[in-house]
Amino acid sequence: MLTQVVGECWHALARDVLALGYRREDMFTTLDLADMVSIVVGAPPGSAVRHWLDQGWSRTDHLLANLQEQQAGYATLPQAYERPGLEARPEDPLSNARFFPAEVITWEEADRRDKARNEYGKLHRGGRNTRVRTI
Repeated sequence: MLTQVVGECWHALARDVLALGYRREDMFTTLDLADMVSIVVGAPPGSAVRHWLDQGWSRTDHLLANLQEQQAGYATLPQAYERPGLEARPEDPLSNARFFPAEVITWEEADRRDKARNEYGKLHRGGRNTRVRTI
């Protein structure tokens, strides 16, 4: 990973070394190979190297994008994200029960279904229709 960072984002590495109080000339001299590996591998969020490695996306950015995609119906998450303490959580006994199965549909599809239900009610229930829509 160090060779990739040195070869592709030298200036980001130099910026992080400067932020640590060293000069560019200290890289691989005062700061030996082990120090340089530690700077790259242990790059904290917000550092130039981490920003380059993550292509400008923080973990929070990724999670927010996943949340928006999931709520828009574009994606379904197969499992929880790995995080500390996750293995200690008891398994939800209703996780496979699907007591309230639902599907994601567009507003146009919902309107089409409402219209079909209204037509069915007019034909088979003597014109009596109940209409409930939750938002």
